[in-house]
Amino acid sequence: MGKIIALGGGSFSNGEMDNVTEHIISLTGKKTPFILIIPTASFDDMDENDDVKLSFERFGCTTDILFLTHEDVTQEVIKNKISSADGVFVQGGNLKFLMDTWKNTGTDKYLLEAYNKGTVLSGVSSGAMCWFKEGYDDCIDGQFIFVECLGIIPYINCPHYQSDYWQTFEEALAITKKRTSGIACDNGAGFCLNDGEYYTVAGNEGGDCYFYDANDNYRKTNINRNADLLKTL
Repeated sequence: MGKIIALGGGSFSNGEMDNVTEHIISLTGKKTPFILIIPTASFDDMDENDDVKLSFERFGCTTDILFLTHEDVTQEVIKNKISSADGVFVQGGNLKFLMDTWKNTGTDKYLLEAYNKGTVLSGVSSGAMCWFKEGYDDCIDGQFIFVECLGIIPYINCPHYQSDYWQTFEEALAITKKRTSGIACDNGAGFCLNDGEYYTVAGNEGGDCYFYDANDNYRKTNINRNADLLKTL
C-alpha cells in the first residue's frame, strides 16, 4: 500500500515546510528520489521556479512536471511519468477542475495504481483533498461545494482551516448530512496515511488537524491534542 501526506496549506518558499518536504522524501526510502509535480488544479500554471519544485530539488530530488492541459499530452506520457515516480506532489487550486481533468485523462486510474504500488502521494490544499472521499472547496464562482475525489482516505477534507472563511465546513457538514466524517487541516498541518495507519505532521510554524465525527453530530476533536483518536479511524 502507498503513503499519503495531505497538507492543509503552507509556504514552501521560506523554509516553513522543510521538515515536511524531508518527511515526504524519507517515505520514498531513497536519498534522492524522483518527485513528480502535478499542477492541474492551478490550470497548469507552473514554471521551473515553482517553490515546491525548488524545495524538493534543494534536498537532492530529481523533479518533473506533468501538465495535463497541454494538447500534446498522451495516455502513454501520463502513465509513464506517474509509474516512474517515487513520489507525487499535487499543487493547489480548483478541486473540481482537477478531478474532472483527472477523470477525462485517466490520471485518476494511474494514481490509484501508483498508490497500490507503494508510491508516496502528497499535496497541498486541493492537492490534499484529492486523496480523500470528498473535498470541500470554493471552486464554483467562489461558492463552496463538495467534490467527489479519489476516495483513498474515506473522509471529507477541508484545508486552510485556521481561516474563518474555510470554517463554514463545520456547518456545511451538518446541513448536508453527508454521513461521512470530516478532517480539517490548518495551514502547515498534514493528515497522513502510511500502510493503513493515520498520523499528523506539521511544518515549522505548527498547525493542527481536526476530526468531525459523523456518528456524533459532527462533534469536533483536535486530533493533535487527542492522538489516541487516530487509532480508532
